[in-house]
Amino acid sequence: MNILSIQSHVVYGRVGNRSAVFPLERLGFEVWPINTVQFSCHTGMPGWTGTAFGAEHVSSLVRGLENLGVLSRCDAVLSGYMGDAETGQAIVRAVDATKHANPRAIYCCDPVMGDFPGGLYVKSGLPGFMATEAVTRADIVCPNEFEASLLAGIEISSARDAAAAAEAIHRMGPRIVIIKSFRSAGGGELGFFVSDGSVMKAVTAPILPFAKPPKGSGDLASALFLGYYLKCMDIVESIEKTIGALYAVLEATLTSGSDNLAVVLAQESIATPSRRFKTSPA
Repeated sequence: MNILSIQSHVVYGRVGNRSAVFPLERLGFEVWPINTVQFSCHTGMPGWTGTAFGAEHVSSLVRGLENLGVLSRCDAVLSGYMGDAETGQAIVRAVDATKHANPRAIYCCDPVMGDFPGGLYVKSGLPGFMATEAVTRADIVCPNEFEASLLAGIEISSARDAAAAAEAIHRMGPRIVIIKSFRSAGGGELGFFVSDGSVMKAVTAPILPFAKPPKGSGDLASALFLGYYLKCMDIVESIEKTIGALYAVLEATLTSGSDNLAVVLAQESIATPSRRFKTSPA
């Protein structure tokens, strides 16, 4: 199976396509990466350098794939950080072209816009574009808790709030909604809330003692869920495998002492994840 992944790229670190491509390849997928930027590292690090490629770069590469006649063999499109609405337009045109060539293709949208406690970190036009153009096209959408609240217009502080937010996002178009960074009732665990409109489940795991959580775990989680879901088409199995693999990567990262996700070190746990954390009804 083939996945078109349109995200940012860094030379050092594991965010965007650097978090998504290798894990998906380790799961046996052919991944066609389009990089929206190439930076030395994520922009939260001092002294970063690099270039944002812009909308025409994305459109040009997609035209090249159309010229090759391969979009009919694309089984899924994964998008992450867009940066601005113009690049977002190029990405949704890529989604439209893929679905035209292969109507069975799945679009998984990670609507990267912001997070707690800092709030929005994208340009002002992007949240509106995300709500009206990208999320409406998505089969699967993977916001974090902040982004889910923004899309749904509902503050999330409980499983009931998460369910209401998921229902509101379903009405926008997506069949499957995954809310990342979902906190357990006691606040001591972190994980996911997942809904397909009829089944709603939550799964959480103990919070690991990072002094500063590594970047890219949300990008990795979206890629993992898409990969596992394409293999089994079951949201419960997929989310349990996602949290099992992600937790193994985070444990390996903590042990390594690195500030970058240890996806290579933990690759066997990605290929054959344990389902040690079980979902419960939301």
